[in-house]
Amino acid sequence: MDGFSNLSQQFTPMIHHVIKSLSIYKNKEDFFQIGLIALWESQDKYDEANGKFSNFAYTVIKGRIINELKRQHKYDTHSQPVDRAFLDVIDPFSLDKEAFMMENFMAYTENLTLNQKRWLILTFIEDKNQNEIANMFNVSTAAVKSWRKTTLHKLRKEMEITF
Repeated sequence: MDGFSNLSQQFTPMIHHVIKSLSIYKNKEDFFQIGLIALWESQDKYDEANGKFSNFAYTVIKGRIINELKRQHKYDTHSQPVDRAFLDVIDPFSLDKEAFMMENFMAYTENLTLNQKRWLILTFIEDKNQNEIANMFNVSTAAVKSWRKTTLHKLRKEMEITF
């Protein structure tokens, strides 16, 4: 490790030069760390046939820092912060409530059998578990599990077609 600490001291001005040449003004410490990691990797991958180590290290360091800039730019452009006023106006749970309104809910049950409809309604509307449903209809828990399995299979198949 002593060898790398000497190498890092020697190439610290180069890493700062790359950061300055790319006009990086935010998170300089993070980019410096990326430069040090790139220096470490270039030390392991260096082959004398590629030329001088300093040229090779410069290329690797600058490439890694540019890649990180691209990654951060992509993240910044694709993720927008949510305005707090928007969150105050919209109730995020209201969207789920609308999906479970009986009129909307029954639209999904058209192709289901009576037992499948029972399972769906009792599970999601009345919040019953499998044992409670089995006791209500005097059937085994395995039968209710079967209703669940076939219901979910049909609903998934139906959703694939509509999308």
